Amino acid sequence: MQNAFRNIKIIDMSQGIAGPMSAGILARQGANVIKVEPPNGDWIRGAGVGEQGMSPNAIAGNFNKRGIVIDASKPAGREAILRLLRDADVLVENFRDGVMKRLGLDYDTVRAINPRIVYCSVTGFGPRGPLAGKAATDSVVQAYTGMTFANGGRAGPPRRIGIYVPDNISAIYSAQAISAALFERFTTGTGQRIEISLAQCCAAIQAAPMIDTFTHPDPAYWPTALSPAGDYKTADGYITVAALTQEMFLRLCKVVGREDWLADPRFADDPARKTNAAAMNAAFAAEMLKNTTAHWLNGFEAADVLVSAINDYPTFRDQEQTRAMGYFTEVDQAPIGKLTVPNLPGVKVNLRAAPRVGEHTLQVLLESGFSQAEIDALIAQGVVHQRAEQA
Repeated sequence: MQNAFRNIKIIDMSQGIAGPMSAGILARQGANVIKVEPPNGDWIRGAGVGEQGMSPNAIAGNFNKRGIVIDASKPAGREAILRLLRDADVLVENFRDGVMKRLGLDYDTVRAINPRIVYCSVTGFGPRGPLAGKAATDSVVQAYTGMTFANGGRAGPPRRIGIYVPDNISAIYSAQAISAALFERFTTGTGQRIEISLAQCCAAIQAAPMIDTFTHPDPAYWPTALSPAGDYKTADGYITVAALTQEMFLRLCKVVGREDWLADPRFADDPARKTNAAAMNAAFAAEMLKNTTAHWLNGFEAADVLVSAINDYPTFRDQEQTRAMGYFTEVDQAPIGKLTVPNLPGVKVNLRAAPRVGEHTLQVLLESGFSQAEIDALIAQGVVHQRAEQA
């Protein structure tokens, strides 16, 4: 897949992670994505450690975009954005319900000037219901959707997953929904509004454990898919192991030197191990402490048992398999310099640096039909801004 969306123009007014990452996926598939920010920039630029507004999340979500500054709260700014939207294919926004209406950039207004627009709204909980206006953060959505509870396991306590799962999975679902809407537009000739909520996306990716729980209403029930399975401490590190089938468990027992487990009625077959998962995992954990990670890796790999060392990010980056498959690439990212970042799966498009605030304002407005005199007037009014070194 290369430049699949090369003729698609996207106006990205979103901030944070989910919306920008969604538009960023399409940018890395060739779309012409224009990131429209307020004068102070996307708030995510100041979240985390970074220089000149280039925090890790601001970089990760904005590769291959061009960045402009327009103050949408001013009438002239609103008109400038509507002008950009007249020939746009997609608008992405993730403000609280009602904000785009107050700005005069709601779906009905935009559709009136461009019936072909695909208007994607990403919110925390959706535009209807008692939580429609509630602010959403990763931790709040994980808690609300049961993800924190599920990650804690039956023994608890509840535990938040350490990466931004709700935002990132919502970005993927949003990009897929936008792609589907663009495909449908080829048939109908008209666009549509897409409503994506972080909470619904978190429900979607938890479908299987939710079905399991809903069909087993006993509060004491906890889904157990495999045993032994999980993360285990070794003599010098950590390892993850899973016995997927009875045959694999047999091979696992041979590697560990515990073929007596096969004669133990608690562990003899898959149903028994699920019933006695706690005892099985405890017994297996005790064995893992007796040798090194390398020892167990070699033994389980040779026996075709599902296994991996638990790597940190630099170790993962430097793995031979990682390099062979080209999981990472380098980009010259200001103000950092050479930066190693993950490639987008299935896409072969050269990576371009994420823009700084207002880096491409003049370029984008000129190519969109604004005269230099119009741009100068907007700059004088404080409606648009251009990064000084690019002026």
